[in-house]
Amino acid sequence: MTTPRDDVQVHFHVAGMADTNLLPRLLDHFCLRDIVPERVSAERQGDEMRVTIAVRRDACPEWEMVARKLGQIFVVRSVLASVADQADEADDAAELQVAAVG
Repeated sequence: MTTPRDDVQVHFHVAGMADTNLLPRLLDHFCLRDIVPERVSAERQGDEMRVTIAVRRDACPEWEMVARKLGQIFVVRSVLASVADQADEADDAAELQVAAVG
């Protein structure tokens, strides 16, 4: 049995419509689970927003379900979630891509 490391993070990369509801709706899924993200970044590119939310994997063991829930938000176009080890900055094999149904 392996123990979770503190430096392993899950990164949620979200592409969505540039809408005032995008960021609050994304962050609400973490608030409901009492998770404070390690980092949040957002950038507008025309009519699209690119958002990255990083959380510790041990704080969000149900990260695959969270990625699916984020993909169900009506202003979200796609979600890519990956597990990254901060020690070597390499992505783990665990990766999930969710295409939003729009």
